[in-house]
Amino acid sequence: MKYLLGCVVFFVSYSLSAASTVVVKPLSELLQKTSQSAPAKVINEDHATVSARLTASVEQVLIKVGQQVEQGQPLLNLECRDYELLQLQSISAHKSLLAQVRLARQQLSRAERLLRQKNASKELRDQRKAELDSLVAQLDGAKARMAEADLAVERCIVLAPSDGVVTERLVSNGDLVIPGSLLVRVLSQDTQEVSAALSHRQVADMQLSNQIYFQFNGQRYPLSLRAVVPYMDNRARTQNVRFSFTETKALSGSSGRVSWLEDKGRLPVQFVVSRNGELGLMKAENGKAEFVVLPGAIEGQAVRVDLPLDMLIITEGQHAVESGSEVTVAAQE
Repeated sequence: MKYLLGCVVFFVSYSLSAASTVVVKPLSELLQKTSQSAPAKVINEDHATVSARLTASVEQVLIKVGQQVEQGQPLLNLECRDYELLQLQSISAHKSLLAQVRLARQQLSRAERLLRQKNASKELRDQRKAELDSLVAQLDGAKARMAEADLAVERCIVLAPSDGVVTERLVSNGDLVIPGSLLVRVLSQDTQEVSAALSHRQVADMQLSNQIYFQFNGQRYPLSLRAVVPYMDNRARTQNVRFSFTETKALSGSSGRVSWLEDKGRLPVQFVVSRNGELGLMKAENGKAEFVVLPGAIEGQAVRVDLPLDMLIITEGQHAVESGSEVTVAAQE
């Protein structure tokens, strides 16, 4: 009996003294920042297609492809003699009706005076008033037709809708165009932005980063986040994200990749351990090992962590200890 008791005492004392020796490091020294990227394209939604707004022949094209233009600058002239004749006719009709309205007002005034003198009937006064009202209505219509004719003549000179560069000329001198015919395309040079389709996880990571770039043809263009479109593509499970250039702009239409550096690093996979079907890490605290579950960890992949950066993580011996085991921290050189 005494022999057995002595064995038990010896076994317990041996177990208590057999603490595992481990190496630890602060979490801050282990995290590695990684770069993420996704396909992206430089778009420019201010690429205006200028169309004809009346039926006419092209009299003269005034610009060439690649030419810089300013807003309101003439791009081409349309043959406008028919519309100028209509403009003259509308002016003449307007003047004629003005004269008739003046005469009708005089006749109405005379009829009202005669009526007060009892030298004319009410029917005559009413007739003169009706004639005036009809002429005033005709005058209003003539004003509208004159404005319409003026607008048509203005549209004979096709103007640049904004500052930019001519990217395409779609007509030549002598071509007959109708309303809606495409004439010229003008690209604004100050409104390029980058468009990318990102997953929900990528959007969350990117929003925390302060280093975002568009990579194209071996060059990097700094970006800033402009907007995340609040719409999810159900098939691709992605959202459209728009970025603005902060310095030099890439050419519109360029296809490349948008990349960003994660704001917080990830814990390398060699420090991730498995216990009871869960993935986590082993930390050392008060002379004991403790298993800390890492939610969202995937086996074989570096994992995001949201833990105190000064937490001491077991970097050597983590697979041999269990939660609650006593550990001795090896002196680091």
